[in-house]
Amino acid sequence: MKKSQRDETERKKFRPLCSKEHALRVWMTQYSYFFDRSNSNPNEAEEIEKITMLDSYDDANFLFHVFNDIFKSKDKNENESKNRPITKFIVKFHNGVDSVEPNARLLDCHEFAMDWLSEKNICTSAVMLTKSGATRFEWTDGDSTNNDSNNDHINNSAEKNQMKHAVKVLRYVEGTLLIDVVNALAEKPEEQKAFWRRVGEFVGEISASFLQWNPETPSIKEDGKRLYRTLATRESLWDVRNFEDVRMFVDALKSKGEGLIKDENAIEQVFEWYEERVNSIRDDAKKLRMSVIHNDLNESNILVTASDWKERVKNDNIDVLNDFACIDFGDICVSWTVIEIATAMAYCALATPNAPIESCEKMLAGYAKTFSLNEHEIKVLPVLLMSRVATSLVMGLYSHHFKSTEDAGCGENQVKKEEKEGEFQDNTAYLLKSQETGWNILEAFIRETPEKLANAYAG
Repeated sequence: MKKSQRDETERKKFRPLCSKEHALRVWMTQYSYFFDRSNSNPNEAEEIEKITMLDSYDDANFLFHVFNDIFKSKDKNENESKNRPITKFIVKFHNGVDSVEPNARLLDCHEFAMDWLSEKNICTSAVMLTKSGATRFEWTDGDSTNNDSNNDHINNSAEKNQMKHAVKVLRYVEGTLLIDVVNALAEKPEEQKAFWRRVGEFVGEISASFLQWNPETPSIKEDGKRLYRTLATRESLWDVRNFEDVRMFVDALKSKGEGLIKDENAIEQVFEWYEERVNSIRDDAKKLRMSVIHNDLNESNILVTASDWKERVKNDNIDVLNDFACIDFGDICVSWTVIEIATAMAYCALATPNAPIESCEKMLAGYAKTFSLNEHEIKVLPVLLMSRVATSLVMGLYSHHFKSTEDAGCGENQVKKEEKEGEFQDNTAYLLKSQETGWNILEAFIRETPEKLANAYAG
């Protein structure tokens, strides 16, 4: 079994088993350093307005709404309380697989990538420091009193087969999810098309920025070179350079019974085209350039930050650098540069099931305004796009059917999760959200064939 396959399988076993209570204790013990708690009960968390659990694939994310006027009098009337200023943060518990070496060093790459894009005037998030000045700390499943100055509980929990998880807090980026904007434009097809073109421009800006993060660039400092090399050694199933590794998960789904995969022929067709069209040039760096890529610019990882976006979209005057933001760098890697737009187009198609092919063409047209692909990258783009759609469909099914069974090796941790049903995240809908329309979208692209699509993309 390859590392990309092993890691993806292990992630189903070692999702963080944490609730809002655990997230609150993390906040109180590790991050609530700007409040004076000398005369208060740390369990009261009076600076927290509310905590919301967010959808996540194999991690756990909590949105904190924090009052930033905690030093005001507690004798507030209801209207004053409603108008208190709020600052938002994301408390993120990383999957157990990504929290230990060698994968843990990738977390440094996430932080560097955010800083890198920010320096290029691309809006993204930022990591908040703990009370001790660290960018993250270690937490153990089920532990509500974790403290980075006392590791006795870690040693004890290891005997109970509990998993360690890296935890960090991120500054929340205010904005509207890309999918919400797209859905709001469902009855305005011309505005929606123009909007996809702007999104493509934004993705192109990211590609252009990341292309400069390269050891060959004279201005790159040693730390940047080291982290680039770390990303270059990453083996990820979600990097479609490794698309053929998805076959193992297709076979696993088949072993659970017939009918789980809606269209096995479609998946096999994409595998066949990948072998014919991609593998033939995969090792030619002159044809398929390599660079850092975000690798997950989907409909939930791009935000529209302009508060007046409806008017801006209507008039087609979105400012690409000032009105968009990108988040979630969990799949970042060094891979073929063209995979960035292929992935973005795959999720563009999934977000617009009524016009997937045309929407992707608009996105690519925008991308071409800020970043240029060569003829070989354009030739393989349709197959890479289909490969990402297929990966999303297969792995969504696999994650759902294997996330909580002995087949995924959950064991004792799963028992504990069942005992606290309702406290932990149920991400069933999130894992299966693309299944209803995704197969029809994949079949639509297959009917067009790679040749026709490549000709259309070449203009």
